[in-house]
Amino acid sequence: MIDLHCHILPGLDDGAEDLEASLAMAEQAVAQGITHILCTPHHNNGRYENVKASIIPAVHTLQQAIDERNLPLTLLEGQEV
Repeated sequence: MIDLHCHILPGLDDGAEDLEASLAMAEQAVAQGITHILCTPHHNNGRYENVKASIIPAVHTLQQAIDERNLPLTLLEGQEV
């Protein structure tokens, strides 16, 4: 299953507050049968900016942490505009 709308990236918007919260969300997603998550932090909504240049490395960093825990989950870059 693919989650097409998730605020899993730590500290970017009103989603996961930190890395531990992101990893807990990842573990719960895997337990529910999710294999891929489209990371969609808020962008340009008057409160959060979250430009592409900040999202791509944030996804990469979280993916590394997920991989280190051997969780079968793939993250993809996106935005909620």
